Amino acid sequence: MDARSTGLDRVRIIEVGARRGLQSQVKALDPIVRMNLVELLEIAGLREVEVGAFISPRWVPQLADTAAVFTLLGGSQANRIRSAMVPNLKGLEMAVTAGCRDITVSSAAAEPYCRANFNCSVAESMRRADEISGYALGLGIQVRATLSAIVDCPFSGPVAPTEVVRKVKHFHDMGCREICLIDSTGTGTPASIGELLRACAVEVPMDVIACHFHDTFGLGIANMVEALEHGVRAFDTAISGLGGNTYYPGAAGSLATEDAVYLLAELGIHTGVDMDGLLLAADYIDVVLERRTESRVGRALRARRKHRANAPGNPQG
Repeated sequence: MDARSTGLDRVRIIEVGARRGLQSQVKALDPIVRMNLVELLEIAGLREVEVGAFISPRWVPQLADTAAVFTLLGGSQANRIRSAMVPNLKGLEMAVTAGCRDITVSSAAAEPYCRANFNCSVAESMRRADEISGYALGLGIQVRATLSAIVDCPFSGPVAPTEVVRKVKHFHDMGCREICLIDSTGTGTPASIGELLRACAVEVPMDVIACHFHDTFGLGIANMVEALEHGVRAFDTAISGLGGNTYYPGAAGSLATEDAVYLLAELGIHTGVDMDGLLLAADYIDVVLERRTESRVGRALRARRKHRANAPGNPQG
């Protein structure tokens, strides 16, 4: 596809590395480090960043002190969204106290995955989401929803599109500004993603749908292109490909922000994100976590720059 032939000229990138990416790491980071990462991502041009989650540190110690991260970042800004995941009303209260003006509620399309990930049934998770949304919207707080295991459940296998669509419609009816479909295991293909998006389009406008792909089988970019073809204009990505899935051995992280931005730029689609800034943010968090980037684009661009710097005739080589 090409922006010139489709009329598509802009896509929103929602950066989830500072929340979903870090919660899968063994190492828990100081709030100042997490604040630095968010600021580097914003300097790179990202206007929507998941900062953390107001959840018990017993369950996710990596995201403890999210309130401190919000305090360090300062007050909310009109041209930026700094969101946090909220699992219950207590979490919402903490988010409000911290000055968070945009929250995320979550569920899963498969019952076993919901019980493993959220410690409750799908019905209970949707009830909680409904309750949280009602209170939040009444306070003028925007609500976004995420739905996990949209293609495959590690415990029960393939997920029927009808199960996904039913929950997407419920989220839309409760007033969520956007519903993000998460291919948690990375087993989705352009065929299965296309089938699912066609089913969703029957029930909700495509401008309320976002997608979040994992790159376990190397199809994250292909699935993103498929979603673009179906009218999706918002994508969750993670800096340096941070993330994973505890319940699916060998699962890769979320689609790397660098890879998504590179693809969109090559298609002539505007994101407002600067690649040099992304590489700086990726270098920062990878050094802190002592890891190698999972971004193919990040590796290629760094290798290219190193080669050029060392090329004969280069005054700095």
